[in-house]
Amino acid sequence: MGQQDSFRIERINELIRRELVTLLKNETKDPRLASINITDVLTSRDLSAAKVYYTVSEKDKSAVGPLLAKASGFFRSRLSKTIDLRHTPALRFIFDPAPNTGARIEDLLSKL
Repeated sequence: MGQQDSFRIERINELIRRELVTLLKNETKDPRLASINITDVLTSRDLSAAKVYYTVSEKDKSAVGPLLAKASGFFRSRLSKTIDLRHTPALRFIFDPAPNTGARIEDLLSKL
């Protein structure tokens, strides 16, 4: 994979992330989905699949995963209308514990 290909994938990842944030804020009716933060998107080289990493509050954590899995088709169809790609990648939503871990480490460091 050349540097140009990697740059293209990064641009597509960022574009998908921005569009998903917009969709979550404007198109979803469930208030639990409005509190989601999309942290990263990693698209496969062939653009067939994308892993979407998200964070959400602890109280909504258990309910949001199944909601996102169920709504992935909706998000994919909306993305296909807004993003000009030959094939819109299948979306797989994955909870990202890293931001919470980082905040906890920072809190512990500040107490030292």
